Amino acid sequence: MTDFLTEAEARTALDAVPGIRWRPFAREDLPAIAAFYRVCETHDANPERTSLPGLEEFWDSPRSVPEADTLAGFDTSGDIVATAWAGCNRAITERRGVHLGGAVHPSRRGEGIGRAVLRWQLAHGREWDRATRRPGYGPLVMRLDAPTAQADVRDLAVRHGLATERYFFEMSQRLTAPAQVPTLDGIQLLDWDPERSAAVHAVVNAAFRDHWGHTDSTAEMWQEQLTSHTFRPGWSVIAVDEATHDVVGVAVNVAWEQDWVPQGYSEGCTDALAVLRSHRGRGIATALLRASMRKFADDGLDAAGLGVDTANPSGALRLYETLGYRQTGSTCIHQLTRE
Repeated sequence: MTDFLTEAEARTALDAVPGIRWRPFAREDLPAIAAFYRVCETHDANPERTSLPGLEEFWDSPRSVPEADTLAGFDTSGDIVATAWAGCNRAITERRGVHLGGAVHPSRRGEGIGRAVLRWQLAHGREWDRATRRPGYGPLVMRLDAPTAQADVRDLAVRHGLATERYFFEMSQRLTAPAQVPTLDGIQLLDWDPERSAAVHAVVNAAFRDHWGHTDSTAEMWQEQLTSHTFRPGWSVIAVDEATHDVVGVAVNVAWEQDWVPQGYSEGCTDALAVLRSHRGRGIATALLRASMRKFADDGLDAAGLGVDTANPSGALRLYETLGYRQTGSTCIHQLTRE
């Protein structure tokens, strides 16, 4: 573990990097920042790509404070060559999450910029937590995601105390034949219904409470998810108990269109597959996925995709493999937790 710097010390170290001027993201910078991430993510074969609409949604979210949580590094020509991004989740207190999303242009790696960036991100997260912590708040959890094969970033993370916590697989299957959706006794599959949004949100929160790293999302966070440019209500599917008329499961489906060109095919993705514990073991997850596949195919998409925690205790990885999904990428989660 390296020594801990104050945020002021870490910022001084950033300013000492020759030929780079740092300032917080400005909204007018976002197209250049999106282009910068595209170069980095292509070089690193990152299975998850950053889009301009995604950056704009981050900027416009009332939960975001980009003037505090971000820095962009500009070279003498005015081009972005690095970002330092420590996004603090101010809406949840059960776990004080900080997303570490910095990057360095491939042409500037090996100069110590990444080390200075990560140290600022960690210092910013610690000082935000220290300044705003109240009795009863949960631990500070700072998390960095990296493609499993990106050894330089992963080594940097470990050297700064971010332990290897989890591996996630990105999985996909081609839609070559119409999906057969099973009929379930006592369960009805319905199209997305905005009137059931609150009930679906409650099911997603409840279903994921036994999953690693989960904290319940707030109503505001849920609404942001539903108004995101990625959400596809026409592809999403709800499972309802016919006896009680209660929502018991859902497949929340999205389009990450920024990934389609680099991966070479269009794909509908299941961002959240949730089934209440009381209704597991009845084939609801399988039915939700197959119904999703049918919707994807009906819209002319080439594939169905999803991500999975390889250590998921529900056996989700085995289920997905049985249904024909195959691994297309792998992401490692590094995490530093401070009580």
